[in-house]
This record gives sequence, C-alpha cells and structure tokens, in this order.
Amino acid sequence: MDIEVFTEGSGTTANRKDVEFILDFFEGGFLPVKDLSRDLGEYGDVTVHILSDEYGYVHGSDTVSNLDRISTQDENHQFSQAILQASQSADVVVILLTQSTFEDIVSNQWEEVVSNAQKSSIWCFGASRNALSSIDLSKLESSVDSVIIYQRVGVARISSEYKGQLLETVANSSVE
Repeated sequence: MDIEVFTEGSGTTANRKDVEFILDFFEGGFLPVKDLSRDLGEYGDVTVHILSDEYGYVHGSDTVSNLDRISTQDENHQFSQAILQASQSADVVVILLTQSTFEDIVSNQWEEVVSNAQKSSIWCFGASRNALSSIDLSKLESSVDSVIIYQRVGVARISSEYKGQLLETVANSSVE
C-alpha cells in the first residue's frame, strides 16, 4: 500500500547531532505526525512530505545532515506537485496543514486533485474549518472509498480519535 502524508515542519527541533532522519528532527506539534506515520507503516510504504519555513520541502526519510543542502526556492510548487502526484497513485493520502498552507496549496488545485483521485483510495484531512470550507469535499467523497475529516482546533494536527479512525479504515482496506 502506498501511503503519502503531507504536513508542515515544527519550530521545535531536536539537536542535529542526536538524530539521523528528518522525521525524528522535528518535535513539538510534529510528534503526532511522526507517530501516525510509524503506525501507518504497518500497512504499507509511508512517505512523509514536510513543508518547513526554514528548511523548505523535505521528506521524513531525508537525513538531517542534508538540511543545509536543501534549497528552499520554489518549495511550495514542489510540495503542490507532490500532492498532485500522490492523488494519481497513492492508496492513502493524509493532508495535515495549517489554513494558509492548505488554501495556498490544496485549494488552488482542488479540481485537479479530485479528478486524479483513485477510486479505491482513502483520504484524511486535518485542517481548520475555514480551510476545509475552501474546497468542495463532497466531490472527493463521491469519487473515493473513504474521506476522514478532522476539523483542526488549536495546534493538534490530528486527534487520537481521528488517528484511530484512519488506522482502522486503512487496516480494513488492507484486508480486502
């Protein structure tokens, strides 16, 4: 199963000398994403796409030693393209973004994302009510297997309840 997770980095980070991979570098509000990606790893290959104000567009599997070599130019475009590509091929797409990033990246290409979405795919969104209202979720809900929506309040990217719902949906899908 191909599982793609899209999120933002955190201002809180580990000491570079203490971690090898970027997935372990970001801390604070990023920790639930790290836990979710590890839990999803039981069901398939997980790629974590991270958009960071400081480090640009990185992957959780990138090494921390490469952070200084990563260009932050055009990171929004690259991140946006990665979402489009995932919509065409991924079995599971998880998008956990702040309102401004969601509107800049997801809302601006929503029609294309929906038209690309695979019928048997599972989608999960963690975003504010305002961000979610910027897209027509009913279009996606009518064209894919499952859409899980967590209306984000505060800094929690996904709640325990919705994380459990996503994991259960993915587990049930992997059995079929």
